[in-house]
Amino acid sequence: MSENNENANEVPKSEARTEGTEGKSEKSGKSGKSGKSGKDGAAPASGADGAPSPVADESPVEAKSTGGGGGEGADGEAGEAGGAEAGASAEQVEPDAAKVKSGLAKESAVKSGVKSGVAEAVVKSAAKKSSSGSGSGAKRGSASKTSSSTGGSKVSAKPSRSRSKAVASLEGARIGFIGAGRMTDSIVKGLLKSEKVKPKQVFIAAKTAKNFDAFKVQGITTSTRAYDIFGKFDCDVVIMAVHGFVIRNCFKLGGSRPLALTTNFIPTRRRAIYVLSLIGGVPLADLKQVLLNPDSEGRYKVAMHRLVLNTSVAYGLGLGALDVELDSKKCAPVVRDLLQAVAKVEYVVAEQMDAVCSLAGNGSAFVYYFIASLADGGFKMGLNKVMAVKLATKTMQSAALAVLETNKGPAALRDASTSPSGPAIYGIAVLDKQDCASGLQAAIEGANRRLKELVEKAV
Repeated sequence: MSENNENANEVPKSEARTEGTEGKSEKSGKSGKSGKSGKDGAAPASGADGAPSPVADESPVEAKSTGGGGGEGADGEAGEAGGAEAGASAEQVEPDAAKVKSGLAKESAVKSGVKSGVAEAVVKSAAKKSSSGSGSGAKRGSASKTSSSTGGSKVSAKPSRSRSKAVASLEGARIGFIGAGRMTDSIVKGLLKSEKVKPKQVFIAAKTAKNFDAFKVQGITTSTRAYDIFGKFDCDVVIMAVHGFVIRNCFKLGGSRPLALTTNFIPTRRRAIYVLSLIGGVPLADLKQVLLNPDSEGRYKVAMHRLVLNTSVAYGLGLGALDVELDSKKCAPVVRDLLQAVAKVEYVVAEQMDAVCSLAGNGSAFVYYFIASLADGGFKMGLNKVMAVKLATKTMQSAALAVLETNKGPAALRDASTSPSGPAIYGIAVLDKQDCASGLQAAIEGANRRLKELVEKAV
């Protein structure tokens, strides 16, 4: 039981005092001076008119109503009256008057006790709502001070995460990659070349660290734990750049539901996370199952998109496709700015992304093959290698731009580039004889077939 509660249970000492003591109280009341203070420095008692002290006292007033001007200590004992000698002489000279005045003092003390009791209840209530630093054993004076300083206001809540709920721009975003292969390397090079992303904004996670050295020398943070991309590194945009079999293994090794791709399901966030999947052959529905905890899926703020990019993004000249319009509300500004920094991006529905990957994603390799073949033909005719490559490349470039500018089909432009019995048509006849067209088509089909194989197994 606290000290204050003990004091409350005491019998009022005013009723146990003799007439002489009452005289002491009266004389002390006349003088208006406080007696010796208690252990806790309590406020002075009421004056001769019986008005309560301006500072609320936590201890029951009934226990100190006859204590003259003296306050009580923390142990509940009454302080000595400041005018003890004057009270004693008044008892001998004017006993009757002292009795009458002492009765008035008692009545005033009782009224003061009622008021002080109400004030005490208010102080105790405020003390409970204040911080724990003012504990139950605090002194009465400090409790009153705490009550007045807080004003009964609530304690402020613990500050939330310093990071904002939404990413304002690409410059302030954290870009994460799961996978450290060539595609990741190409995108990182393009982002750094654009100068819109700094190395400290890029984070890469892969199962092995064999490709990390090239990233570390650029000041990029790496980890062998994929979960760090979402947890420790707290990335805003995450690019999934692994083979499809990595996702499929989560389904094969799981029981009633697939295993989490990142050792644990990605944590929920108060702001949105944007996941861009470069994984061919894996629909977003499957990717969600290995990233999002199904027990709390409604708490996630994750926007997922399928994406295709070619390796030309390393030079800021990439070609890509996204399953939403870049200028629509479905595409976040940070995603749009990131992609536009490295590539020209077209809108393609998610169901056709595998075909886009085979043509646009892998097609660059076929075009390089074709340029190299044209250059070799020029070299065979006597041009030096450098000039042959330059002319072959610019020929491809000018022809491609003509298709884009005129909106004419390539077959129509091919016919417009040939003349009857001219050299061009003779060359095309040789290509047809070698079944070059069928070979290029077979190349696209072969890339698509391999894409699906990699989803099922790593070979």
